Amino acid sequence: MSSSNSRTPLMVFAAIVAVYGIFGWLDVANYAQGGWATDPESVVTQVLSGSPAEAGGLQVGDKITSLGGIATTDAKAQSRRNRPEVGETWEFVVARDGADVALDITFGEPVAQRKFGAHAGFVVGFCFIGLTLWAFMQRQTTSTRALLVAGTAFSLVFITGPYFGTYMMRSIDNVVSVFLIWLGVASILNFLLVHLRSGGNRLYYLPALAVALFIGWRILATPEATDTLNNFGSVFIGTVAAFYLIFSLVTVYRAYSGASASDRDANGLNLMLIGALVGFVPPIVGIVSGIVAPQMVLPGQNFYFLSFVAIPIAWSMAVLKGGAAAD
Repeated sequence: MSSSNSRTPLMVFAAIVAVYGIFGWLDVANYAQGGWATDPESVVTQVLSGSPAEAGGLQVGDKITSLGGIATTDAKAQSRRNRPEVGETWEFVVARDGADVALDITFGEPVAQRKFGAHAGFVVGFCFIGLTLWAFMQRQTTSTRALLVAGTAFSLVFITGPYFGTYMMRSIDNVVSVFLIWLGVASILNFLLVHLRSGGNRLYYLPALAVALFIGWRILATPEATDTLNNFGSVFIGTVAAFYLIFSLVTVYRAYSGASASDRDANGLNLMLIGALVGFVPPIVGIVSGIVAPQMVLPGQNFYFLSFVAIPIAWSMAVLKGGAAAD
C-alpha cells in the first residue's frame, strides 16, 4: 500500500482511537476506588494509604475469596456485575491467619495517587497517538506509517473508552481493545525492524496473537478463575510482553552499536536509543518482577508506565531526522 493510499485510513484509525480515548478520559470523574492490589492468586499486595480498603480493614497478605457476595473464582458472575459506584458498599471475605474474615468496604473517589495515575495514563496514550501522527503528517514513509500504526494501537495500553452498562458491550469493547493492544505491542517491534533493518517479519506477530486469543477466550468464555489459570495467564502474558520489549531494546542497541558516530547522528539513532532505554527498562523491570515475585511491590512501580512517554517523543523525532525507509 502506498503512502498516499494509506494516509486516509491511518488518519481515520488514529482519529477513532483518539475520540474513544477522549470519552474514556471524561469518564475518569466517575471512577470509584477501593485502593488495593492483588497478585494472581488474589492475595493482597498493596493497600493504599487513605483508601477505602485501608479504612475497611483490608491488609497486605489477605487472600480475597469473595467480593460483594460473589466468589473471586466466579469469573462469569464477576464479569456480568456492573462496576461499583462511589458510596457503594461491598462485603469482602478474606482468608487471614487460617480464618475467614468479613469486611465491609465502601468505595470512594480515587486517592491522589490513583487520580494522578489515571490522568497521566491518558496523557501518555495521547502522546503515542499525537506524536506519531505528527511524524506521519510531516513525512509519509514506510517508517512513519509503521510508527503511526504502532503508536495508535499501543496507546490503548494507557487509555480506555467510555464505560458500557451492558455486559455484551463491555465484552465487545474489551476483546477489541485487547487485540488492538497486542497489535500495538507487536507493531512496535515491526516498526523497529522496518526502520532499522528495512524490513519487518509477520512471524513476530504470532506471540502477540496467541496472547490476544488467550485473553479473548477468558473474556468471552469466562472460565473459572482458579489460581492455576491466573498464574499461568500472568506468566504467559508477562513473558510475551517482556519478549517484545527486550527484543525491541536489543534491536535498537544493535543498530546503534553497529553504526558510526556520524551515522548515529544523521539517522537519529541517538534518539532511538534514548527513547528505548528510558521507555523500556522500567517496564521490563516491573514485568520481570511480576513474573518471578508476584507479591513483591517495587518502589514506585505504579508509575513505571510513565517512562513509555519517551518512546513517541524520541522516536517521532528520530524518524524525521533521517534514515526513514522511503516508499
